[in-house]
Amino acid sequence: MHWQNRDSMTPLRFTFGSNDRLKGQRAFAAVHAARTRRESGPLLVYALPNQADHLRLGLSVGRRCGNAVRRNRFKRLVREAFRLHRADWPGGYDLMVVIRPHEELAITDYARHLEETIDRLDQTWRKRNLATSDSNEEPPPPPS
Repeated sequence: MHWQNRDSMTPLRFTFGSNDRLKGQRAFAAVHAARTRRESGPLLVYALPNQADHLRLGLSVGRRCGNAVRRNRFKRLVREAFRLHRADWPGGYDLMVVIRPHEELAITDYARHLEETIDRLDQTWRKRNLATSDSNEEPPPPPS
């Protein structure tokens, strides 16, 4: 496993490797097509449950955010916030973060925005799973 759960006795690894990235147009399109999103500050976060037990992150920064240097800086800051705090967040989701034009924030602010949205998205997906599991059950028999 790439990183360990905080309840585990093994230390956490604060890396951001290939397994942590959302890659490819199909993966981004699938997350976007799930139409489950929340926003906090300059971040718009889409989520889709995945088969892995950890979070995967994909970033999208439009040209309206500035030149390439500025856009890459936004991506580095959000990636760093994700890398440092992901062990505290619920796992098992593919995340696509759309960064909107804004003035640069501190890493802690990006982490706070990510945490808010990821928690709300997790609640949304849990409610959906409960609703679908309840609807799949057979109705109780009528009283005699």
